[in-house]
Parts: sequence; structure tokens; C-alpha cells
Amino acid sequence: MEADECRPRQLHAAYLCVKSTVAEDLNSADELRRALQYAGLNPTTVFIDSTWKEGETESITYEAYCNIAEQMPEIIIDDINTLFMKVFGSSDGKVGENEFRNMIGCGDHSRCLSDSDLDYILQEASVTENGMVDCNKLSKVIIHTINEMKQLSLQKLEERSNYQRINSKTFTRKKRGKFASSEANGATPHRSLLDLDGWNQASLKGCFYLDKQNVLAHQYSMEISCMGPTVVKMTPQIVKKYEKHGPVDTLAYIFRESPEGMRNYIGFTDRRDVDGTFYWQDTLKEGRYVVIPYTTGCRLREREHEPEGVIDLVENKGKVQLTQELRLILEEVFKQVDLDGNGRLNRQEFNLYNWRTSGEEVQDDEWDVLQNNFDVDDGELTFNGFMALHQLEAEDNNGDSEDLWVSLEAMGYNRQGQQDQAAPFVVSIYSQVCQPTIMVSGLKSGGLLLDKAVVRSIMENSEPMKIKNMLDLIKYEHIGDHRGSVVIQNKAHSKVTVRVDCSKSVNVATNRPSLDWTVEVAGKSAIIVHQLMPQRPEEDWNVVCEVIGKNDLVEEEE
Repeated sequence: MEADECRPRQLHAAYLCVKSTVAEDLNSADELRRALQYAGLNPTTVFIDSTWKEGETESITYEAYCNIAEQMPEIIIDDINTLFMKVFGSSDGKVGENEFRNMIGCGDHSRCLSDSDLDYILQEASVTENGMVDCNKLSKVIIHTINEMKQLSLQKLEERSNYQRINSKTFTRKKRGKFASSEANGATPHRSLLDLDGWNQASLKGCFYLDKQNVLAHQYSMEISCMGPTVVKMTPQIVKKYEKHGPVDTLAYIFRESPEGMRNYIGFTDRRDVDGTFYWQDTLKEGRYVVIPYTTGCRLREREHEPEGVIDLVENKGKVQLTQELRLILEEVFKQVDLDGNGRLNRQEFNLYNWRTSGEEVQDDEWDVLQNNFDVDDGELTFNGFMALHQLEAEDNNGDSEDLWVSLEAMGYNRQGQQDQAAPFVVSIYSQVCQPTIMVSGLKSGGLLLDKAVVRSIMENSEPMKIKNMLDLIKYEHIGDHRGSVVIQNKAHSKVTVRVDCSKSVNVATNRPSLDWTVEVAGKSAIIVHQLMPQRPEEDWNVVCEVIGKNDLVEEEE
């Protein structure tokens, strides 16, 4: 391979000796120095100081690093010999050791080499004899070291490539893959002991919100900097209403995002930990991923009517004040919308809350007003500031609490102050080989992308069954230990009407208004007819599902 052709690969390899991926920026002058040194270059202290300007430079991208490296000359032995000649003025290339040490600057802490470093070099290179340093021999040692640095970085790059090739089968596995759960395959699952001791972790809070016929939830962007075992875990947070019936089922679907923005489904949290939460585990390669939370709707449902009795939010005894009941609710809300759990609301967290409760984004001038007039810490709104904001809202409305109720209802609270239309959770990412990152990307419905992934996951993990008298209809029924699903696929071009009756089931709840449900399935499509869960989780449950096609429906009507 020609030197010019090998150069980009050497720079790439050298960069990966310092960072896990070229997607990561260099974050310090020391990282820049080491990356250039692994590339066989000689970044002096003066050069580094002029390139990485303290107080100005925050990071250097891989592309900028390559540009910097391309501007630096390759080191050749003639240049080193010429330099030694200039410094020491010795025709035979030999100089006294003490003079050599003084000229190198031994003892000057601003130099790159320490006293011990220099001692090691002179001893290991065997360039000192009779108190004299042979600069010609030292030049050869330096060139040899440079080539070794290049070779080491290329070797590390090759090892990484081999590791990726060996493990590439992981990403095309089907339902019988290494980490496939027994529940997903229709068997009775056992709770596995998920030992994550020593793994790197990143977590954020989130919440499901019922919004008429839709379920909104926080969605996340996840980044993995190097290939290795990864776990995505969803932990529901118990809401008072659901203490008796168990927590709202809380799952997550994971997608790999390409540089072009395409999202490819790779799995969902189908395994159960000993604590009852669900998780997904596999080997991920470096890159960006999307995590979309999902709940079946069996337990998080629209309320049929408002409960009797209404709590007071504001009291006016000569002065408008928030009631103690409202203060407790707002404390609960604050903890939920504080997604990173640092005790304050940054602009994104507050913006998501404001959008959910008012439908409006927080503009720059509005955020400036909030920062200047309410209690903030390090640029983030404190709990006291959050409470003062709602106090001001009550005062501006002269004690009228309707606007406050609009906010609380958007957060899932009924008029008794119970959060029965929302379900908070925590999403946690674990990696065995690197520090994962997770960021909130929005608060919205999973949309068609999530719908297709859920249907696909059910169809992949259950056996297709023909439906009597309906040649073009196929049923996919997956019943696990803790939930079940029924999908109907229509292979015909025209839509069909299907009735799926699960009313003979025992101790079963559905996401539909009734266990006996009739739907229209569009041509060349598949639809989830029922999501099923035990009504009382502590008791046995049994699913009996009968599918009645269009022909049978006509006969019944007659």
C-alpha cells in the first residue's frame, strides 16, 4: 500500500487509540497530543498550545483532527539528524550526556519528557557510552518508535474489525437468538437474574400520558460508543391508583438509526428480571439508537367518569394561596418532569412540561423572563421557582383555579387529585464496555413506526393459524405468562370485518372496550385486535380466543 493511501487509515487508527469512535470529539489538549503521537507525528507543546486555545477550544472533531494532522510534516531520520546537528553542533553526532540532558530541558516541567522518561529512553535505547550520547543511533531509535506507534494503532484497528466480523451474526438473529426470552417464544418464562454489577449506566425518567385516543410518551435517543453487551430496562413507577392491581405494563421498543435518519427495529424488552421489570439484552455495535416506550392500554385507560368529590386547589383568605393538596401534587409533578433527577428543571424539561400543559413551546424571551424572576440554580428552575410560578398563575387569575386544573388534567390527574391517566417510568441503559448516553428526543405518540414494530414482534414470536372459512385471514396469537396479544393479518386486497371473542377467558383484561370485539382489517395489512393481561396479577388467568370471519357474521345477522 502506498504511503498516501495508507495515511487516512493510519490517522483513523490513531484516533481510535484515544476515542472509542470517530463520532466522539477530542475533549482536551492531551487527547489531541496523544492522537497525533499515535499517528507518528511530533506535536510540540508550542504547537498544541496554538491549536488548542485554552478558554476557546471546547472540542475537536475527527475531521478537524485529520486536517491538523495533514498539515504536520512526516518525521524522517534526516530531519532528526539535522536538528541534533543544529542543537549540539557536533560533527560526529555525539554529545556529552549532561549537555544532552540540559539541552533537552530535563527538570523543566513544561517539557513533555520527565526526568524518569529521559532516563528510561537513554537506558533502553543503549545510546549512551562513556558518558556520551550517540545522536545518530538515537535518531534511528526515534524513527523505530514512530513506526511502532503507527503499527500499534493499525493493529488495534484490525482487532476491532475482526471482533465486529465475528459478532456480526448477532444483528441478524431471529427469535431463537442467544438472548431470546422463553416468554416471547410462547413458553412459560422464568425470571432471570440480571446481574449488572460493574456495568456503565445512564438513566432518565419518563411518563405515559393518555391524550384522548392516543398514548403519548417521552422518547429517547441512545448512543453507544463501542460495540459490546447492552441492556435496556424499563422500570414502572407505582401510581397510587394502581397499587392494588399492579403497575402499568411498561415496555420499550429499540430501533437503530442510520446516518440518513432511517430507523430499523431490532428488539423490545421481552425478558423479565427478578424484580418483575422487563428488559432487553443483546450485543450492540456503536451508533445511535431510538428507544420508544410502549404500554398495551390494558391498565392505562380512559376514565369512564369523573370520581365524586373535587379537591380545592386555591384558597383565598384575604390572600390567594395554593392549598396543601395542590402543593403535594405539584411536588409529585416536579419530580416526574425532572427527567434527569437532579432536583431542577433545565430548559428542555420545562419546555416539555409547558408543551404538555399549554400546547406551547417556551420561547427565548419567555425563558429569559423566567430566569430573571424566579428561583434558578445554575440556569435551571428550582422546585421553589416551580411553586412560585404556579402561585403567580393563581394570583393572576384572582383565585380562579380552572387554568390550574387544565395543567393537572394534562398531567393525568382527576378532580380528586389522583393521577389515573398517566404512568411514570424510568428507562435505564447499561453497557458492559462503554459509558452509554441517553437523551430525551420528544414527548409524542409512537405512531406508525411503533405500531409496525409491535405487530412485527407478535407475528415473529407466534405461529400463524388459518381462520375457518377465511382463506386470506391469518391469526397470530401469543400468550405469555404476563401478557398476551392477538393479531389478525389480511392477505386479501379488500378490507374484511373480523370479530375476535375472548369473553370466555378467565381473569383477563383487554385494551379494547370489550373482550368481544369486532374490527375492520384493511387489505394487505395486519392489526392488533386484543392486547391481554391478567385482571388480577396474583391469580391464574386463561385466554380463550375465538375468531369469527365475515361469512359467519353474515349468518349470525340472518
